Amino acid sequence: MEAKEIIGSFTLRDEGDGCFTSKYHHTDECFTEACKKIITEKNNPDVFVGDFRTCWLEEKPNGQPEFKLTIIKNVNTYLLTWNDGSNDLFKGTAMIFEGNLVGAYWNCN
Repeated sequence: MEAKEIIGSFTLRDEGDGCFTSKYHHTDECFTEACKKIITEKNNPDVFVGDFRTCWLEEKPNGQPEFKLTIIKNVNTYLLTWNDGSNDLFKGTAMIFEGNLVGAYWNCN
């Protein structure tokens, strides 16, 4: 995999009902993100795997209020992709730490 410049980090917390809350940082500020599961991978008990509607409290590309977050598991780590419906905006990698998904992300361009 080509090395990308990391632009921030995040923590996703499972709220137990298909919803996640998240805190992330980009530049020198912290923000929050909210996610709701829309597609679950069949026969996968991992709450962090699937497709999610997501929004965050920061200026968004084209003012779009909502995006798609896809999370897949790759052995012991997770791969995340934030998409605007047409293009991948950010990608990230994460691991489970104290019950939360903790990782870093970068721009796709």
